[in-house]
Amino acid sequence: MQEEQVILVNEKDEPIGLCPKMEAHEKALLHRAFSVFIFNKNGLLLLQQRAAHKYHSPRLWTNTVCSHQRNGESNLAAGKRRLQEEMGMQAPLQEVFHFIYKAEFDNGLTEHELDHVLIGFSDENPDINKDEVMNYRWESLDQIAKDIAQHPEEYTEWFKIIFQNSLPKLKEKLAQHFLQQPIRFQPIYKEKPWGGDKLKTVLGKKIPSNKTGESWEISAVPKNISRVSSGYFKGLDLQDLLQQFQEKITGKKVWRQFGSNFPLLIKFIDAADDLSIQVHPDDQMAKSQHNSYGKNELWYIIQADPGVVLYIGFKPDIDKEKYLQKLQEGKLEEILNKVEAKSGDIFYIPAGTVHAIGKGVLLAEVQQTSDLTYRIYDWNRTGLNGKPRSLHTERALQAIDFAAKPQKKKAGMVKTPYFEFEKMRVEKNVNIDLTNLDSFVILMGVKGKYKINGQLLKKGETILIPAVSKNMTIETIESGTLLKVQV
Repeated sequence: MQEEQVILVNEKDEPIGLCPKMEAHEKALLHRAFSVFIFNKNGLLLLQQRAAHKYHSPRLWTNTVCSHQRNGESNLAAGKRRLQEEMGMQAPLQEVFHFIYKAEFDNGLTEHELDHVLIGFSDENPDINKDEVMNYRWESLDQIAKDIAQHPEEYTEWFKIIFQNSLPKLKEKLAQHFLQQPIRFQPIYKEKPWGGDKLKTVLGKKIPSNKTGESWEISAVPKNISRVSSGYFKGLDLQDLLQQFQEKITGKKVWRQFGSNFPLLIKFIDAADDLSIQVHPDDQMAKSQHNSYGKNELWYIIQADPGVVLYIGFKPDIDKEKYLQKLQEGKLEEILNKVEAKSGDIFYIPAGTVHAIGKGVLLAEVQQTSDLTYRIYDWNRTGLNGKPRSLHTERALQAIDFAAKPQKKKAGMVKTPYFEFEKMRVEKNVNIDLTNLDSFVILMGVKGKYKINGQLLKKGETILIPAVSKNMTIETIESGTLLKVQV
């Protein structure tokens, strides 16, 4: 059998001839090569352990595949060919960089290569060719770097060179790839005296108790920072992501306005009992008294028991004096405007609007990043600790807008100064071009099941699509409703 030839090149990667592979290694001739790096959905790298009979670097660990291009074969074609031959896998590849290295081995051979580094992504385990590969494993880049530092003799020379010189490039490419995909966070559950179990029974969430009133899906509220639950960014919190990737997460206009302060708080709320009658401050009051954003919010009713009401604003002709009189008499409910709640209803609650969610309502809430609530009346009940919860009568009086009226939105799209909201009825596959959108996108699943850019999203789940992603593909598994939020 004719010995395999390699492509001799100069330092500009220009071909200057062909040479038998062994001769090239005996004479240390510069030749073209490639190294393939395959990552899975968690950003783990597939390593191979070279077979024991390899003419150099036997039994050493290295990247997924490494070999030589054939005459007339492109780098990508060569990578795909060898990936199948050695690892029994297929994956799209892209070239990220190349480098030249020279390494001498104990057997008198020398690797002098211009090595093209190719990356790809796959979640399938390899079917290794035992003539080429002894073993394989998946490992994180950080863990590999640590192991190379502790056990350098167990790794190939070119692999160590890549890690020593180009680890930041690999991490940058990984981040670019995974920022095109949805990011999922761990819910932050809040037990409330009015909480129930619908977050579990209706939305399928794993709540801590049957008094769970809120699930904070995406939060940047201090001491309540959402943490990534899965994938490449698992373990990082929202603040980490913003500090590392800035406008790639938020979009340029949002970054200019808010910087590392994520502007929205996204929740699911289950009211098994009436919430307190309350009001939220606007931006001006919140800034002056709390150094915080105000709290303008929107409700989408997911489910409501028959006859359930929401309390939003006052009845006609209610002024400060009448309000204070009814508050003192303990009859505040008498002057509140009551609105029946039905599944699919949308309500916008501007700051300054006195309001309360009524017993028997499950809703999704979009609001500014703020946890400021002025509690006016709490139905004479006790909190979870058995003591009455604090009221904020004076501050509430400063915040109340007595002219505020219920803002029930009939259209499926709502544009506010703080966010844009859209109720999407999804019955088929959809592709949305985000090229001209300078914002992140948040999707909340309230009915149905989908794959969003390849990631599963079902009822009761929320994902964030970074602003750097310019396409959103919705594959509909079960038709239903998605809530779309952007700034």
